[in-house]
Amino acid sequence: MLPGEVAPLFTERLVLRLVDGGDEEAIHKYRGDPAATQYLSHDPLDVEANRERLAQLLALGKASTGQWFNYVWAITLRDSGEVIGDARTWNSTALAASGVLAPGRHPAGHAALAYVLHADHQHHGYGREAAAALVQWLFTHCGVSTVVAAVYEPNIPSIRLLQSLGFRRDPAVPTNQETAGKGFPLLMFRLDSPQHSSS
Repeated sequence: MLPGEVAPLFTERLVLRLVDGGDEEAIHKYRGDPAATQYLSHDPLDVEANRERLAQLLALGKASTGQWFNYVWAITLRDSGEVIGDARTWNSTALAASGVLAPGRHPAGHAALAYVLHADHQHHGYGREAAAALVQWLFTHCGVSTVVAAVYEPNIPSIRLLQSLGFRRDPAVPTNQETAGKGFPLLMFRLDSPQHSSS
C-alpha cells in the first residue's frame, strides 16, 4: 500500500484524502489557533513550525508501506473541498535506515487515530463522521485489529466522540501526566474490530 494507492474516503458530508504540500496554508489556520490546539500535544504553530511539521509528516506518508504506515488525512467538505481539519492514522513514527517505516511502539495489529478540526467547524458532527470513516478504513483496508486514541482528560467532547464510536478506556494504560504536552492527564481509549472481538 503506497501513498499513491490510498484512495480518498467519502462520507455523507466529507471527503478524506491524504494531505499534500498545497494544504499548508489551510492547515495553519487551525494548527496556529489557540482554540483548536488547546488539547493537542503542541501549542499554536507559527508558519515555519507548521511547514516543518507538515514536511515531516509527508515524509512519513511517502515512506509508508502496507505493513507500517503513518498517513495524514485532510478532512474536507464534500460540497466545497474546503479543508476544515486533519487526521492521522499510524502504527509507526520511525524511519529505518533504508528510508521505509520501521516497526513502531504499537503492538502488532494496533494502529492509532488522532484528529483536529478548525474551531469554526467543531460541534457539527464532522469529527465523528471523519473518525468513523477512518476507523472503518483501518479495520477493513489495513487489517488492524485494534484502534487506539489518546485524549487529554479535560477534552470532554473528544472523549464523548470516541465513546459514541464504541471506544472504551484501556484499563491496561494508567492515567499519566503527558510531560511532552500540556501537562494534562492523558487517557488512552481502544476499539477492537468486530471480527477480532468475536474471535
